[in-house]
Amino acid sequence: MRHNIGIEWPNGELENRYINLVVYGEPNGPSAMARCVGYPAAIASKMILEGEIQKKGIVLPLVPEIYNPMLKRLRTEGIFAIERSEKI
Repeated sequence: MRHNIGIEWPNGELENRYINLVVYGEPNGPSAMARCVGYPAAIASKMILEGEIQKKGIVLPLVPEIYNPMLKRLRTEGIFAIERSEKI
């Protein structure tokens, strides 16, 4: 998966950011799709069960107290993004 993001900062500077996520399945194990969907769901479930996520209802993982621990745990499972940026 690749994201190319063009940014125009308030001071007028321009920047391109590139975020790449490459994940492979495991022989005789879960596919890359299963890992990228199942692991985040499992991590979020565990965070809820252990009281790390206190909010109720539909909660988007857009706040640091949710996404930072989740990204850290995904890295331990070998799922991480490589980010690069360049000033234009």
